Amino acid sequence: MRKCLFIVFLLYQFVVFAQTKQLRFEDFTYEPNIKTVLLYPLVGDAHDASRTLNPPVLPLNDSKNLWLEFDDLNANYEQYHIKILHCTYDWKQSVLSEIEYMPEYNDLIVNDYQVSRTTKVPYYHYKIEIPKVLLSGNYLLVAWRGRRKDDIVFSKRFMVYETQVGAFGTIRQAQAPSKYKTHQQVDFEVNYGGYRLMSPRDELKIIIRQNFRWDKTVRNLKAFSVNEGMSKIEYRFFDDENVFPAGNEFRFFDSRSTNYKGQYIAQIKRGKEDEMWVSPQANRSETAYIESNDFDGNYVVDNREGTDGALDSDYVFMTFGLKTHELEAADEKVYVNGSFNDWRLDKTNEMVYDNNFGGYTATIRLKQGVYNYDFVTQKPNKTTDEVYFEGNFGETQNTYEIFIYHRPVTARAEKLVGYHTIDFNKRR
Repeated sequence: MRKCLFIVFLLYQFVVFAQTKQLRFEDFTYEPNIKTVLLYPLVGDAHDASRTLNPPVLPLNDSKNLWLEFDDLNANYEQYHIKILHCTYDWKQSVLSEIEYMPEYNDLIVNDYQVSRTTKVPYYHYKIEIPKVLLSGNYLLVAWRGRRKDDIVFSKRFMVYETQVGAFGTIRQAQAPSKYKTHQQVDFEVNYGGYRLMSPRDELKIIIRQNFRWDKTVRNLKAFSVNEGMSKIEYRFFDDENVFPAGNEFRFFDSRSTNYKGQYIAQIKRGKEDEMWVSPQANRSETAYIESNDFDGNYVVDNREGTDGALDSDYVFMTFGLKTHELEAADEKVYVNGSFNDWRLDKTNEMVYDNNFGGYTATIRLKQGVYNYDFVTQKPNKTTDEVYFEGNFGETQNTYEIFIYHRPVTARAEKLVGYHTIDFNKRR
């Protein structure tokens, strides 16, 4: 029955996508047969499963390139094309022409493809090295099928930065007494050295991002003080402008083997297509904080029985379960979420209440690997709550990025002139 429902859902989505394929300037997969879209700078061993944990952020003129990988579960060869769009700091298409930021023709054909090996779910695995761009800033990578540029299959964001402006920062638990145990505060200063700024207090646009998530950002921060003699700008605040809910360490499971149960795998059912059940979970919002290592909500693809996770890892129906009472509001929803879903709340990761189980369940088709995830509620007004089931602990290990944008007087788009990462109690 589950397989039949899944096929009906795929057919429904194909109809919807065919009618509404409007380009979105965000990480988005437009078709259900396209899975596991990964964009990352290659650092170290190309076969190291952890290589994909590096966010798609790299310096201008760096020796490393970005790599794109994705799977097509249609299991038939398709010719996919890639185009790169330059974007403003707030993710709208800029006015720059392609010849201003691309060193070559802006139509890349994905020629590197392989068929999955010994998997029950056959798929084509595609891979391409993304050429370097000429300018720093925000970019959107767009993939489409065949010759129809409107037949978009996915989009993916990446950033290229310069080192003209430096930043130094610290993370601490929020100074406001009411938020000390639940939030974290980002204090930082910018050193612009010899970089020319007409009005240092006003010209830079600062964005802070938590755990590489665009749905967890602080924007439009104004400078607290400027020391023009030392070319320093301080960003320290007293009204919680630079404060983030700290959240909790992510839950995880290890599905790298279909023969042996990995961590937090309760059951494996082998068949025409394999199924796994993640160990039933409970509400963590009222428990004590427990320190643990995680991937900041990310995941890695890997397979214990194979030699190349990208080709040997199978697609498995993963069933998640959260034991809890049913929420009182009829139109309040519960989701299982993570970067595997681009942090998007939709039908693919929505949970339903199962009286027999005594909680919420959801079944999602995922490629084998090690996954971080959490549980999220969504109110009728579409606001989300990641604290209801997970809790909020000021000691949580989080990663923060500081993006510094500037648009010179003669420029037609912003440059990303500085980038800095800060870890809070990170031990990985």
